Amino acid sequence: MVNYKKSKKIKFKNKCNKTKKKYKAKKIIGGANIKLKNANCVIYIFWTGNNNITPNRLDSINNLKKISQCLIELITKDNLSNYILKDNPLHQSYQYLSSVHKADYLRCYFMNFYGGGYSDIKKTTGSWKKAFDDLNNSNKYINGAPEIGPHGVAYQPNIDKWKDLTSVCAFICKPQSPLTKLWFEEVTKLLDIKLEMLKKYPAKSHRDYNGCKGNTNYPIGWNEMLGRIFHRITYDYKDKILKTVPMFINKNYI
Repeated sequence: MVNYKKSKKIKFKNKCNKTKKKYKAKKIIGGANIKLKNANCVIYIFWTGNNNITPNRLDSINNLKKISQCLIELITKDNLSNYILKDNPLHQSYQYLSSVHKADYLRCYFMNFYGGGYSDIKKTTGSWKKAFDDLNNSNKYINGAPEIGPHGVAYQPNIDKWKDLTSVCAFICKPQSPLTKLWFEEVTKLLDIKLEMLKKYPAKSHRDYNGCKGNTNYPIGWNEMLGRIFHRITYDYKDKILKTVPMFINKNYI
């Protein structure tokens, strides 16, 4: 079994492209012109529970390390505190979330405050280096794997717009863009609303969600905190999206 040691918070050098350009956004929803930082060539993956990483997930981690050609940072409950910013602590509801929803929250937190890549713990089909370069050499905010079809879109009004969207499973973001800021704001608003119910009905399993078999009254739906927000916001910024991140293998990963 692979031994993943506790990680320390470090500064990453962008090995994908040595160009240090910053791009000025000409069109921003509800904002002025800004300068954006490049995305560092690191891919964050999350395992948020107390349970052991499964053999299939370990195979996927090894695949990502070998095939993506980028630094892979595995974030767990043991090293998460190294990454949480003093001025931006975890939402107080975090402790009550299911493991799945903790990962949904963290991908948003990391993409907003750190930027870089995110991947589900699933195998990738190619190197991510070009995708990082594509994003950093553009004025776009996000580069993702293409959405797989209408069935992959959680936000119902945008189902027929799936070709304009990226998957929620694999993407790269520039930090602190209008897109990631709004995404984080919307997730925070949702958790503010759900906080009292979460205190009363915290998750009872790693994959708990509202409406699951044997409903525990846990108040958050399966895709309520990720897809329903992400696909709504990213469509609003469809002119700031690239879709050149390699596809992931969406089977035999659990």
